[in-house]
Amino acid sequence: MSRARLVFAGALVFALAGCINEETRLYEIELDGQVAVPSGAPSAGAVHLEFHVARTFGEGELAHPLGVFETRTVASVGPVRETVLYPLDEGDGLVVYGWLDRDGDGVHCAPGQTEEPAGLVEVASFPAHALSFSLTLSAPCVGPESLYP
Repeated sequence: MSRARLVFAGALVFALAGCINEETRLYEIELDGQVAVPSGAPSAGAVHLEFHVARTFGEGELAHPLGVFETRTVASVGPVRETVLYPLDEGDGLVVYGWLDRDGDGVHCAPGQTEEPAGLVEVASFPAHALSFSLTLSAPCVGPESLYP
């Protein structure tokens, strides 16, 4: 390999390594919550949860609501206790979105399935290390963007 190519390859490696080592500041949050469905509604199935930054930093077209930073699956509706690492440099506010996987396929409202309810809640008192939330899954087959103001 020529000396010029070697220098170019070395510079490229260092440039890419600089992008990979960007520092991320994380804030640990202990979330105690309750996930429910309306009274009388079927409640069998796993619950898929998404934790979102409520509003991402940016101006103009770069600013937008919601930015998922962690996902979890819990066995069923009921009490939930999760520890999440919130990315401080990505935005502000905390939103929890969830949906009930009634057919167990891991896909929210796959073709032919219209009965997998979802819900969303913005967690009050953020930022704090210990927070609580109550999430009711009542909107059939909708994503978080449809539920967030």
